[in-house]
Amino acid sequence: MKDGRLWKRQQACRDGMEGESLAAAYLQSQGYELLAANYRYAHREIDLIMQKDRVLVFVEVKTRGRNALQEAPLSVDRRKQMFLYSAAAKYVRQENWNEEVRFDILWIEAYPGGKRVVEHVEDAFNPYGG
Repeated sequence: MKDGRLWKRQQACRDGMEGESLAAAYLQSQGYELLAANYRYAHREIDLIMQKDRVLVFVEVKTRGRNALQEAPLSVDRRKQMFLYSAAAKYVRQENWNEEVRFDILWIEAYPGGKRVVEHVEDAFNPYGG
């Protein structure tokens, strides 16, 4: 891989990790409890697993620059959703969770000068096609 592409990939990874930290802090400020970050199962990853009241919330975090070509919510396509469902099902079984489950998307838009805007879509998708 050329040095420029490697640098961009490393920067994207750093931006993603920073975005996930910001997302967790934002959700905690909204009354959510962080249960797990970067939960992995069978080459799948859930960025954040949170709980609010009696709802288990699986959160996909996207960090985008202001001029991103694809809006963050659109990047969580059906294939990505299926990966999230399989990892979430494993977590639910592992923790013996019997309450409500929800899938959210949280994205952070980065603006010049360090400004960040957080958008949170609750119940963004579900395994039943809604």
